[in-house]
Amino acid sequence: MLHSLVFFFVVATYQQQRSSLHETSNGAEKQSRWQRRTEKRRQRTEELLNSIELQSEKLNNLKIPTLGIPQSSAIDWDEIDPELDPIRGGKLRQGSQRGLRKRAQVEAFHFVVSAILNAQSPSGVTVIDAGCGAGNLGVSFAGLSYSSSINIKVLAVDVNEHALARLSNRADAILSPEKLETFCADLANYDLILSKIPPNHSVIVVSLHACGAASDMAMNLAIRCNAPFILCPCCTAKSLTKRSPSNTEKRTTFDLSASFQRSGASADIEYPRSKWLMGKLHDTGVVDMATEDKYTLLAKVADIGIGPQTLSQQRQQQARAKKIVELDRLLAASEGHGYDVRLMRIRDHDPLVYSKGDLLIGGKDVAETLVNLPEEGEEIQ
Repeated sequence: MLHSLVFFFVVATYQQQRSSLHETSNGAEKQSRWQRRTEKRRQRTEELLNSIELQSEKLNNLKIPTLGIPQSSAIDWDEIDPELDPIRGGKLRQGSQRGLRKRAQVEAFHFVVSAILNAQSPSGVTVIDAGCGAGNLGVSFAGLSYSSSINIKVLAVDVNEHALARLSNRADAILSPEKLETFCADLANYDLILSKIPPNHSVIVVSLHACGAASDMAMNLAIRCNAPFILCPCCTAKSLTKRSPSNTEKRTTFDLSASFQRSGASADIEYPRSKWLMGKLHDTGVVDMATEDKYTLLAKVADIGIGPQTLSQQRQQQARAKKIVELDRLLAASEGHGYDVRLMRIRDHDPLVYSKGDLLIGGKDVAETLVNLPEEGEEIQ
């Protein structure tokens, strides 16, 4: 009996050791395969970025300046109603980086919109906050003052009813319906949204961190009515998802309860967006990738980078890829619709620290206004 137990223990131990060695070997092999795939993607990314940069004078000459805001135009957050402040009204932690960035974002949008209004002097304006969320931008816009005595109304549009309810709870105590109106709609329903604009009002479209293709829908909304736009996009990889229709007997609908569907591209949006980038991707030296796959790689790298890398390496590749993706968006408005465009950056949004600070500005007959937007580091009066 004792011999049988000893034999069983020896055999069991041997089998366990063999199994452990086998698992370790498989794990090392899998890790090695993953590392090889990642390294190949990283090499392709570098090859793709280098190829586009080398053959594009437009890209090489493009420096993205930080928008400089004169002290006289800065918002005194301590003096305005607390509900208009993204930190106090938006219930963000005092002194947090997120709260300070939100203030900088609101200030940048407010300054650019004011510059456009001063140049155009319309009698009435509806500012469409496309993809408004809980209203950190829209509520501030509706309550802040402008240098011109223009009748300004904010139309806050989002498909998320819960976000709109939060916005309304924050705004109802301080803003009248004449100053701010909410509207629950899909950003792809351009005509429906524009039907809410008073007949005597011009339009400006703003959009802060509308995920994925929602930023492209905001741009299309502006183009639909020849309006200026100011966008700060994010989550470029989410734009790669195509919306999946649900067919009913009467019409085709989309389930927008899922965030990936809300940020996915509608039927009128194709990537790349511009002829410029389409040509560059077609001509790049990465011969074993289709044009669509090259854009997919660019959009993913612009959003999350490729690991494993140091954070600095990841941010550098992200910044290079995002510069191309955002220029593609702007050139689509310029090439096909005659828009004057400019790419700038919001202050305190170093792309090697935080990648969601690009400011896309466009409009018709606004070239002088765009050129005269001050850059940080200039002597600003």
